[in-house]
Amino acid sequence: MSMFINRKDEIKKLIEIYNSKKPELVLLYGRRRVGKSRLLIESIKNYDALYLLADMSENILDVLSSQIKKEFVKFTNWDDFFEFIIKSKYKIIIIDEFQYLYNVDKAWLTILQRWWEKIKESDKKIILCGSILSTIYKIGIGYGSALYGRKTREMDITSLKFESVYEFLRNYNILDSIESYFILGGIPRYLEEFDTSQSVDYNIKKKIIEKTSFLYNEPMNLLFEEFRDSTPYISIILAITEGKTKFNEISDYSRISTNKLPKYLYTLERVKIIAKEYPVVGKKIRSKSTHYTLIDNFYRFWFKFIFPNKSQIELGLKEEVFKDIRKNLNSFFGPVFEKLCVEVVLKSNILMISKIGRWWHKDKEIDIVAIDDSKKEILFCECKWKEKVSAESVMKDLMEKSRSVNYERNKEIFVVFAKSFKKKINEFENRKVYCFDLKDIEKIMNK
Repeated sequence: MSMFINRKDEIKKLIEIYNSKKPELVLLYGRRRVGKSRLLIESIKNYDALYLLADMSENILDVLSSQIKKEFVKFTNWDDFFEFIIKSKYKIIIIDEFQYLYNVDKAWLTILQRWWEKIKESDKKIILCGSILSTIYKIGIGYGSALYGRKTREMDITSLKFESVYEFLRNYNILDSIESYFILGGIPRYLEEFDTSQSVDYNIKKKIIEKTSFLYNEPMNLLFEEFRDSTPYISIILAITEGKTKFNEISDYSRISTNKLPKYLYTLERVKIIAKEYPVVGKKIRSKSTHYTLIDNFYRFWFKFIFPNKSQIELGLKEEVFKDIRKNLNSFFGPVFEKLCVEVVLKSNILMISKIGRWWHKDKEIDIVAIDDSKKEILFCECKWKEKVSAESVMKDLMEKSRSVNYERNKEIFVVFAKSFKKKINEFENRKVYCFDLKDIEKIMNK
């Protein structure tokens, strides 16, 4: 079995659930490949739990019956199944990919609701784990869903942070780990694909561009599974990939009318592919200042480099496609570097942070602004994915832009990130400043 990294908080929460004295109906969800099943399997290592994996089989009751190895059971209907749950020795019952049960039999949730009234008289723990987020939201989250008022807890399993990715790719140096993170994000299944005994370039060629590779069609396969008609969602993702981050820009590029676009954007937000961004400092949130961003690194990489070049790849021009990717990678990595720098700022403890994010106003932008509301302290940060950066030049520009940020403050902190600097500085215009290069990031991640 592959390496299992971090998830300490999630394991702790699940063990707390398993050890509780009351009945639990837990909804655990997250995007595909994020490691939910592995997390659950790791969490029950010291428990006599029943793990069941659902699928789309018409004979799903037979499939579930066959997975109970220690005793012979035969479910002829769902009442038999829940009768077994109540009477069995198992205190912990995990149903993985439970959304398939609903897809096979729409009455399943109604039957679960009825039986839960009996199950909750015991101390049984039922964990419902799901991956197809559009379905999970429909049946399990929010007022009016089938599980509303019945589920006792809800756990959203998100992708790994870079700190964990760095540990996962421990055979790589800091630069290779960062580049791999920029391409794959924090999705464990994707990280498993990269061979850390080989270069990042080798892995791009063999693990992504190669037509027979697992990652070659992965985003498209996930979109087809998530949505009946993936066309409008692909158009929106392509628009954002090309830098169209405002509502009207996305509408124009995707050719989706402004009255239909909000529904699609909202759905992509729910399934964790895009997110809304607002300036982190401002008097109020305005729709005109809203930007949309792709939060899934691999979707961003794939739709930028693979999707538009598929015809060339199919014609056998893989080397030409790779050369184009490598030529444009550094500029492509810039915006993703900001995400990594946010994590480093949080981990560095330069200040206690109340809010952190990007800031923009008219023609001015600052990559990262963080504030400590209790002390009225503010941090300004620029991120340059470049070698031999002039720290003084960037710091001067950053200080100039900081004057436009409307926030009453007692203290200002200035930070610049880069791959490397011509010369590091710790003071500028009689103020203490911070310069972080790859070596500094490595030290902070190794703490």
